[in-house]
Amino acid sequence: MSPRFRRLCALVALTAAIGLGCAESDDDTKPITYSLTAKQNYDKGMAELKDESYAEAKKYFQFVKQKFPFSKYATMAELALADTHFAQGNYTESIESYKSFARLHPTHEKVEDGYIAFRISESYFRDMPEDLWIMPPSYEKDQSAVQDAQRELESFHKKFPTSPYMKKVQEMRQEVLKRLVDHEVYVARFYLKTDHPKAAAMRLEGAIQRYPGSGREPELLYSLGETYLHMNDPLRAKETFTRVVDEHGQAPQARRSELYLEYIARRFGPDPQPKPTASAPAQAGHG
Repeated sequence: MSPRFRRLCALVALTAAIGLGCAESDDDTKPITYSLTAKQNYDKGMAELKDESYAEAKKYFQFVKQKFPFSKYATMAELALADTHFAQGNYTESIESYKSFARLHPTHEKVEDGYIAFRISESYFRDMPEDLWIMPPSYEKDQSAVQDAQRELESFHKKFPTSPYMKKVQEMRQEVLKRLVDHEVYVARFYLKTDHPKAAAMRLEGAIQRYPGSGREPELLYSLGETYLHMNDPLRAKETFTRVVDEHGQAPQARRSELYLEYIARRFGPDPQPKPTASAPAQAGHG
């Protein structure tokens, strides 16, 4: 059996397993017995949510909204419905529900304390494409979902700087920045392989400017310096390698940047200018 055929079989099996897992609909529920008051039905819904009986929970929350529209539990049930979508992994629905809740109840405590914005951000984050061994890496795919997550996380960071959810937001933000930088590096390497160093430099420059705090600055700067040398621009290469040494002296790329700086000084002198015959030192390696 060829490797390609084995991967195809694995994909078919995974698709079938996912289909079986998603076969249950909201109509496939155990019998529902509604109670007399809004609170009783809301509490039943919360109990079902806690037990991960999502279809039943939704029915109770919908009942509260429809039968007791002027009760405080109607608002609570509306929020609980959004939480149920989120817990169920229906992130598109949870985003819509949380945003609707924020529009309808702008002064609600869960809006003002950042909970709604946090859940929206987390929904976008969890809806990003995943890495599966049988599929192309996520950094090769369309990044619109990752960019959506970045937008929401950056917005939360600005609006709720003292939020108790900030630690989790920071963790998600780092993963999002990693994904975005991975994509830019992937595209830059493609341009280098196809002998388009100027396009590669533009992608690396853009990544450095757009994604500060990614933790990948030494790698990006080092690769950019190498790209400038490939473009026969030793002046910008020198400036870039100097940044690696000055700003990221403890990074592994700092020592390799020093080797490049020594090479540039020997080859081009203290005031380097572009020369069409320039070539990079083999001993400096690649980062």
